[in-house]
Amino acid sequence: MPVNAIKLGFVGLNVVKFDATVGHYAEFIGLARSAASNDAVWLACGNEFHALSLHRAGRSGYRYVGLQVAGEGPLDDVVASLRAEGIAAAIKSDLLPGVGSLVEITDPDGYVIYLYRESAPAPQRFETRGAILPDKLGHVALFSQDAHRALNFYTQNLGFRWSDWLLDIFVFMRCNADHHVLNFLKPPKPREGLFHVAFELRDWAHMGRACDALAIRGIPLVWGPGRHGTGHNLFTYHRDPDGNIVELFADLDRMSNEALGCFDPRPYHRDNPQRPKVWGFEEAHLWGPLPPADLWD
Repeated sequence: MPVNAIKLGFVGLNVVKFDATVGHYAEFIGLARSAASNDAVWLACGNEFHALSLHRAGRSGYRYVGLQVAGEGPLDDVVASLRAEGIAAAIKSDLLPGVGSLVEITDPDGYVIYLYRESAPAPQRFETRGAILPDKLGHVALFSQDAHRALNFYTQNLGFRWSDWLLDIFVFMRCNADHHVLNFLKPPKPREGLFHVAFELRDWAHMGRACDALAIRGIPLVWGPGRHGTGHNLFTYHRDPDGNIVELFADLDRMSNEALGCFDPRPYHRDNPQRPKVWGFEEAHLWGPLPPADLWD
């Protein structure tokens, strides 16, 4: 049976400024604490045990992404399917709190990916404190040495579909109705790791309150507010204390019916119907400022 990812579950980051970064996501953004040790904290944003984990390290960077996969029961079929495609896969138990069993693989860029079927529920689904209080972890964007190679890996082995391309360097990929849950960008200069992590807000009013909260805290926007063409979402970007880019977004495109092959209609769509396509640079930003030149350097 083929392996089909159905949800972006969680992302793990290594951080140097550990206490400040934990405070940013827990006390300011408002993610609920599910578990903690001296060197790590697991934060929830929704039903599952964690959406984000932060790990004390000597160097900042990507640690892992977790993808929920379809099916029930043990993960032996997932391992067998992946190994049949020449992918090294191993079942690991009790590696992460809240996830009893998972499959660890590495993608062509060397990123660790965890595949799982079930997660324990979050001790507290949503935090009641914090200035932003997002609805869910939305997507993770990663730098890739070859975005086409990344596309082939995730579509052929994990059931992803591509939603849009920006030129031929930035691919947006979905595994459910959301326009994208993983993105892969080939940057102008060789680099690896996290480009940004994104949290979904409810609407434009929620976005406005988030911008005010960032300003009160003295955190500048590095891009936005605006509305993308790829995905058509409202967006802002800022940096956390460790330098990671955090996107806050709302109004992301959805494809409720894959058989139709187009995104649910919206009044701001330029195409009718709006189908997956390759976007030019300028048309990929409907309004708002263009990205700063150093955003992905």
